[in-house]
Amino acid sequence: MELSRLARSAPRGGGWPRLAVAALVAAATALVVPATARAADVEVTPGAGGVTAGTSDGNRPANVVDGDYGTRWSGEGDGAWLRLDLGSTHTVNQVKLAVHKGDTRRNVFELQYWDGSRWVTVHDGRSSGTTTGLQSFSFAPVRTSQIRYLGHGYEGEGEGDWNSLTEVEVWSGEGDGGGAEVPADVVDLSDWKVTLPIGEEEDPTEIFQPQLDGYSHDPYFTVADSGDAVRFRAPVNGVTTGGSSYPRSELREMESGGGDEITWSSTAGTHTMTLREAFTHLPEDKPHVVGAQIHGGDDDVTVLRLEGSKLWITDGDTAHHHLITDDYALGTVFELRYVVSDGEIEVYFNGELETTLGHFDSTNYFKAGAYTQANCSNSSPCGTANYGEVELHAVHVTHDDGRGADRTQADGRRG
Repeated sequence: MELSRLARSAPRGGGWPRLAVAALVAAATALVVPATARAADVEVTPGAGGVTAGTSDGNRPANVVDGDYGTRWSGEGDGAWLRLDLGSTHTVNQVKLAVHKGDTRRNVFELQYWDGSRWVTVHDGRSSGTTTGLQSFSFAPVRTSQIRYLGHGYEGEGEGDWNSLTEVEVWSGEGDGGGAEVPADVVDLSDWKVTLPIGEEEDPTEIFQPQLDGYSHDPYFTVADSGDAVRFRAPVNGVTTGGSSYPRSELREMESGGGDEITWSSTAGTHTMTLREAFTHLPEDKPHVVGAQIHGGDDDVTVLRLEGSKLWITDGDTAHHHLITDDYALGTVFELRYVVSDGEIEVYFNGELETTLGHFDSTNYFKAGAYTQANCSNSSPCGTANYGEVELHAVHVTHDDGRGADRTQADGRRG
């Protein structure tokens, strides 16, 4: 894990580098997500004039870029926001936050970027509650000119609806220094296994941790050409599991550390998966691919399924439960979010609630990748050139037992 940098590739606009302060807090800094940051990462934090907020109590927004951990921005209320205008478009892959009273409070927040028409969430979680120093939150790289902190109050030291930060840094991976070489360089795979469309019939190859962290298999599970996504490809003639006639290149969530398969109840606690992905190729004749799903027991509970240009949410055996759009274009990156609690599954697409499903079961788990819904009996040609494909840019999973304890899987690993 990387501690706060003692030197920067580029100083913040309108301010001085905080070498002495960084040295004092580095030992206390906690990286909330694994981040193998490259030496060429550069800081693109704006100066005071580029920081605004929706609300403030007199502790002004510009304080978060003044290099002083003794000053802060504070905004009251669920949804209080702090915006950083970068001045131009950058490839942003990391935001660092220092929380006021961060050794006793856990800020609840979202990190968002502006995609030109709306705010898109790339991180949804909490600060560590163990340090007042900078904490790093990494995610798959995004091209943007604005970053926003959306606050939802804090936990610990009681609870409250104040949102207070002492310092904020925005970092870009635009410099030279090499890109991702294996999927684990793009997405944190610590709590996953992958099932591939190769191996013996009804016994496909599965890769577990710790091997998964250094594993790649071109073209079925590898870094996409863009360098900022993981490619999952499953050809129609691929090996299948014993419970399905269709091939897959797909992640299955595991217990912390990736050793054992996890299951959880839809009626106890809150379970979420947020991902950003794009369908990039469909098989011939039957152009159907599943990109994400909640599975329970021996069958899927609900999946996100593309059929040609129609994007569907299923409900058990009801394949066409809810139509999201009938004009999806291959390569379009979207955000999907499942929220499961109290016997209900809420499904969000690009931030909008699409449908709510009733579901009562204790054997659930999340999956993401390419699950091709075609094989050699209904799709031609029968070969590796005929396939379904998905590119996964980020995935973030949380499990909260309802008592404030949670296990979080990080959405991005490149830094």
